[in-house]
Amino acid sequence: MSFKDILSQNHIVDPFKKAISSDHLSHAYIFTGQKGTGKSLFAKEFTKALFCKSNNGDSCDTCHNCTRIDNNNNPDIHWITLDKKDKFIKIENIRDMQYHVRLSPVESEYKVFIIKEADRMNEESSNCLLKTLEEPTPNTIIILIANSLASVKETIKSRCQIMRFKPIPTDVIKEQLMNEFDTEVKEAEWISRFSYGSLGNAIELAQDKFYEKNDAIIRRISELKLEHNLVFAEELTESYLNEGDSLEEKRQILKGILNCILQYYRDLLIVKIRDTNSSTDEGDLCLFNVGNEDTIQAQSKFFTQEQIMNIIDEILKSIKYIDYNLNINLLIENIFTRISLLKST
Repeated sequence: MSFKDILSQNHIVDPFKKAISSDHLSHAYIFTGQKGTGKSLFAKEFTKALFCKSNNGDSCDTCHNCTRIDNNNNPDIHWITLDKKDKFIKIENIRDMQYHVRLSPVESEYKVFIIKEADRMNEESSNCLLKTLEEPTPNTIIILIANSLASVKETIKSRCQIMRFKPIPTDVIKEQLMNEFDTEVKEAEWISRFSYGSLGNAIELAQDKFYEKNDAIIRRISELKLEHNLVFAEELTESYLNEGDSLEEKRQILKGILNCILQYYRDLLIVKIRDTNSSTDEGDLCLFNVGNEDTIQAQSKFFTQEQIMNIIDEILKSIKYIDYNLNINLLIENIFTRISLLKST
């Protein structure tokens, strides 16, 4: 791969190619934007272009340096990553980076340090990193990769050049799924909408057969009754959450499930609005789950707009609470109890 394979981020690619060619690089960057928009991939392609023997501002993909970087085998490139079992990047990881920052490059002109999930540093590790940023070492480039800037200290942001990655357009994601993964048209269309501009998420959803899971979840949620809420919660836990090895993985799986249910009730609301407002332009209110329109149309008759909006509020609250270290099983039971009660009132 090379810069030409970075999708829909020309506003970042072009300035970096010029900066590499003219040797006008900053000592520290923050690559920010939602997950799956190519931040880590770009960091890797940037290091290849920087170290490539062709010296043309991009990588050739064939020279010794490019192939070693592709194989994660270059001693002057260091990746600092968050362990799956940890909630924050440990201060020990940043101290180890500090030690290597002081050393000279082993075989190249530059040393590059890439911190993935830099928005998951606690106070200790952030302060430790700040010391390194305040006293930059010659020929050292530090890249922080963050899904959000909200958790990154202002003092760190002020010492870095911030590069904002845009969501990838739906049609680009759809095309990638169909061309690279042989995804069927309907599935590719649904996944490209559900991934909200994240190609990384779209690929994971396709590989995980999430389109089929969504249909199964919609079928069960449409049948949900108050007396069956705990059974349904238990089914979801056994069918889906057990796929996650760590608590963080279980949280992400649960977010995906709740987003499926959220889109289902969003579609119910749209159908309800269409039915009560004949002047509404249907082109402006497209259903998310087009393939389940008959089910959604039938179910909308059992709800008022107020009921649907209240259920949507409950789902949004539950998605927010997932990151609050609450008991996941209790959270699942609570949300489906609340949905059942609101549905029956």
